[in-house]
Amino acid sequence: AIIALLIGILLPALGKARKSARQTISLSNIRQISVAATAYQNDNKNTLPFTLPWRRGTGPTPSQPGPLGYYCSWTFGGKNTSAFWVGYQGGIFDVEAVDRPLNPYLTTEVIEGPVGNGTLQSNAPARLNFQMPAFKDPSDIETYQRDYDRNNPNPISVKGVSSYDDVGTSYHLNLKWMSQLAGQVPGGGAAANDNAFNFGVQRIRVATTYVPSRFVWINDQYADVVANNTNSTVVLKNGYDDVNKSVMGFMDGHAAYLNVIPGSTPESYNNDKYTFVFEDLRPPTN
Repeated sequence: AIIALLIGILLPALGKARKSARQTISLSNIRQISVAATAYQNDNKNTLPFTLPWRRGTGPTPSQPGPLGYYCSWTFGGKNTSAFWVGYQGGIFDVEAVDRPLNPYLTTEVIEGPVGNGTLQSNAPARLNFQMPAFKDPSDIETYQRDYDRNNPNPISVKGVSSYDDVGTSYHLNLKWMSQLAGQVPGGGAAANDNAFNFGVQRIRVATTYVPSRFVWINDQYADVVANNTNSTVVLKNGYDDVNKSVMGFMDGHAAYLNVIPGSTPESYNNDKYTFVFEDLRPPTN
């Protein structure tokens, strides 16, 4: 009875300690990625490693940036995607590790890619074996990246496959500001996403009108899902068994574990803790 009592007392404490340790690792990963991003900025005229996806061998180039009409949140760094993305939509989201701009700032290992403009085969050793530990959240246990229904109050995941093993990273670019820019940037049609994306990337490069300590540039996939879900009733439990909480990285380099407010009200994407949008363009609040 005494042993059982001690176990009952110790288990919750051990569980809390493990949870805290995992969060510490994830926050450290975010800070490490942010340091690398700062080095990247110094080498690239203050531009963060935001890129649009493209079919390998077709662009983009400085003189031919689009139109592409597609975007995803894992182009900046991480390992290769899973075999699922090789054939999905013609492979446009199969952004390979060798093409992710932040990777050279986080590893000295040779990143093996395909020959020429081809792609890595689904079972290629380079696809399966190459790892980028800084992009792996220890609480990342399932991927939500194959579900694009941002109005679903019950987001769909693929159990047993982490975001890291699915798309190469547990952490994702904040692209909420693209929704904010929709309709405010000239140009539409197939190039609408490109125009909003390119304008936003340039805005981040020269921005002086938002507070870097509150502007999120990277977050784990739970913020990626919740912040872009227009349904205020969404309830998403993360790998720490917390609801609607996320590890976030900010423009000033710090990281934090915060509540994410779902829905489409201004407070959900811009509040006193964080902002996913440009402050000078946000809808007016009372």
